Amino acid sequence: MISTTDEVISTTDGMISTTDEVISTTNGMISTTYGMISTTDEVISTTNGMISTNYGMISTTDEVISTITSMVSGNTIAFQRSITI
Repeated sequence: MISTTDEVISTTDGMISTTDEVISTTNGMISTTYGMISTTDEVISTTNGMISTNYGMISTTDEVISTITSMVSGNTIAFQRSITI
């Protein structure tokens, strides 16, 4: 745990690197001002395979969602652009 008054980590290149490149928190949540996490491979992996946001929106450059069972389910689903599954 790293705790500061403003809870800010700042580096010259905006990068945090560890041996295993892992960030672990008690509640499994990472929050940023702009709500963006960027990695070389742009992968987010969770134990339950679920990503939840306040507005229920996930946006990527290619706007692709891939699941093992090729299923997207929700109460209301609206796609503004083509999705490849």
